[in-house]
Amino acid sequence: MNSSRSTTIAIALMVFVFFGWLILNQPKPNPNAPKKPVPTTVDTAAKAKEAAAITAAVSTKPADRSTVFAIDTTASEQSIQIETPLVKAVISGKGGNISSWILKNYKTFDKKPLELVDQSAEGKTGDVNLRFVASDGKSVNTKDLAFHFEDVTAKTIGEKDSFTIKAICKVDSGAAIEKTFHIHGDDYTVGIEYHLIGLQSKVSGYKYGLVVDNALPYTEASSNNESTTAKAFAGMKSGTEDIDASKVGEPVHKSFSGDPDFVASRTQYFLQALIPVLPRPSSVDVSGAAFSAPDGGHIEKYNLSVLVPIGSASNDVIAARYYLGPLEYKRLSHMESALDRTMDFGWSFLVRPISTYLMMPLFMFLHSFIFNWGLVIIVFSIAVKTITYPFSRGQMNSMRKMQALQPKITQIKEDYKDDQKKQQEETFKMYRTYGVNPAGGCLPLLLQMPILFSLYAVLRNVIELRQAPFFSWIQDLSIPDGLFKFSTNIPIIGNQLSGLTLLMGITMVVQSALTTTDPRQKKMAYIMPIMFTFLFNNLPSGVALYYFMFNIFGIAQQFYNKKFLPPLDLEQMKATAGNKKGFMSRLQDLEKNARATRQGNAVGQLPGKKKKK
Repeated sequence: MNSSRSTTIAIALMVFVFFGWLILNQPKPNPNAPKKPVPTTVDTAAKAKEAAAITAAVSTKPADRSTVFAIDTTASEQSIQIETPLVKAVISGKGGNISSWILKNYKTFDKKPLELVDQSAEGKTGDVNLRFVASDGKSVNTKDLAFHFEDVTAKTIGEKDSFTIKAICKVDSGAAIEKTFHIHGDDYTVGIEYHLIGLQSKVSGYKYGLVVDNALPYTEASSNNESTTAKAFAGMKSGTEDIDASKVGEPVHKSFSGDPDFVASRTQYFLQALIPVLPRPSSVDVSGAAFSAPDGGHIEKYNLSVLVPIGSASNDVIAARYYLGPLEYKRLSHMESALDRTMDFGWSFLVRPISTYLMMPLFMFLHSFIFNWGLVIIVFSIAVKTITYPFSRGQMNSMRKMQALQPKITQIKEDYKDDQKKQQEETFKMYRTYGVNPAGGCLPLLLQMPILFSLYAVLRNVIELRQAPFFSWIQDLSIPDGLFKFSTNIPIIGNQLSGLTLLMGITMVVQSALTTTDPRQKKMAYIMPIMFTFLFNNLPSGVALYYFMFNIFGIAQQFYNKKFLPPLDLEQMKATAGNKKGFMSRLQDLEKNARATRQGNAVGQLPGKKKKK
């Protein structure tokens, strides 16, 4: 194998690995992955029924409503305004539900207040409802009942404060459903308790359902991009199962038995999670469906429920915690229910540890004294370049040696142009003589791959980098920077062209021009930058910024070597190589041994020939 072919194959392998990683890490379910939680069997009829329920916003028709729990047709108009340092919220008497939950520290992509309760849904329910079967056999959902508050005074609290709100639904003189909210000023988690009083003759069946009917609203500019990370989760003690309703017209419905820890759904940057507390649940159910979006993409909506056993119904208490807020890794990783498992940081055995234990801590440390996230990425690229310098130095030395040997390589190709086998043997021999490893220059690039994958995962998942500006046209490092916009989609490119990606491609061309000496590799020097430009065009601009700066530092290092390092002396290279068994030497020995074995086998198979004993 000559140097041109080895370099081409190495580059092709890196591109193959990179494309493969992007495909494998799309947030789609992997049917071949081991799944510790085992879903129960759900037939086609159940899927269709669940899809219809989602489409109808899980509303109950008047004819199907229970007469045991009479619906207050006047529906209490009571509501309580709540404000904490983190949220502005409204709790409504209709259903005793959170009807509005606005995050104060975040905005939508178009700078509007960020509302996490689906305002398009009937009832505007934004927290945990209780569902059960009444004694007349009809289903009851507390979101359809009228609740009254003991106190309707607006609440405003500080970071270290908390308060409790109680809502009561009176069924008759001796029976009621009490719902209590526990809200803290420094948390997005709401404690919720249902207290069933005197309902022993009004409730039937064996289980209650704690239900979340809220479909998280999309908050980003592209529904297609947001849907790549939108999914639901069934968190069990033994592992976490992903549920992805990614195709319009193909609803999903899965049930999981065992020891549930939580059930959740997410968009790109926001999460809602139901965490059962008391009594311990027996199973969880997740239903989801995808609906067409106005921008040509689709929107995924999920319903979550946890089944808990019914006690006497005369004095039952059902408690849960409900998280409705941002995907902040630091906050989620400190929660007992391990909600950080809902954040996708890449392969768990390599990329995720880099993301969670290196990338994010370093980013947050740098941002503690560097305000601009773009500058943080630049400093990070300097740090990575410094760490990988020993490998880069080896790469540069390998390139310099290859350049010094180029006349001899050209001569070998000319001398044995009609004998590829001999040409290969002589080239290997020369590499061995001068101690050159032509594939050595690829190692630093391969070492960068996990870091690049991790950076991609962090920029797509960490909400701290959402809407983080750099300068000029680069106003959000978590999405493509879009210097040039197109009125229609162009194949491969899309509807925009990234300015940072163009700059990155230019620096790749410059690097290739500085290092490529073989005329037959000149084409590759231009093909690879074009391929990477297309590849990076629709990735977060922070990734392109990192790679662009890494290339800039590489070019600076090449100029330094060219200006200040003396040219290599072939005789000195030969003397240094000596009799050391380098990579090419071992490769040549392996090839000789394999050839000798083949020849020996061929001799042993000839007629009249016998192998020596």
